[in-house]
Amino acid sequence: MLTHYTDAEIKQKLKELVVIADSREQVNDHLITWLDKNHIQHKSRALETGDYSAMLGDTTFEDEVAFERKANLDEIAGNFTTGRERFEREMIRAKARGMKLFLVVENATWTDIFLHNYRSRLEPKSLFASLMSWQAEYNLTVIFCKPSETAQIMYSTLYYWVRDRLKRG
Repeated sequence: MLTHYTDAEIKQKLKELVVIADSREQVNDHLITWLDKNHIQHKSRALETGDYSAMLGDTTFEDEVAFERKANLDEIAGNFTTGRERFEREMIRAKARGMKLFLVVENATWTDIFLHNYRSRLEPKSLFASLMSWQAEYNLTVIFCKPSETAQIMYSTLYYWVRDRLKRG
């Protein structure tokens, strides 16, 4: 049964939004520091897909939306070469659930890909094509940003995604 909320109820509920960080996620102090500084609740536990998701009260959205964070282009290039099978299995699982995925790549831009500003033999054309293809195939949105921007982008995206989800019921 779908629950319909008023705009005021949604606004109130969103004050209780909790960011879930995968307990296996490493080197995320900059994200946790930003969340703490901005008085945003967060908890750490194992996530089946992605590194971050959201919950409201007892309702978790981890089967509907997740963020996968990569520290740089070296890491994502590795995911498309030696780690491709594992990474693709994660995408396939998410697609089977109908999940929306966001891939955040820190310390990178599209220009860095085109100029091969990463340590991998993976050609820029191949990395670019893989990212474009996977966006279409796996309901994935790629976001490049500075580490100092990651937490705000992630939280804001989750906030508005959950808000839209509550509006739809």
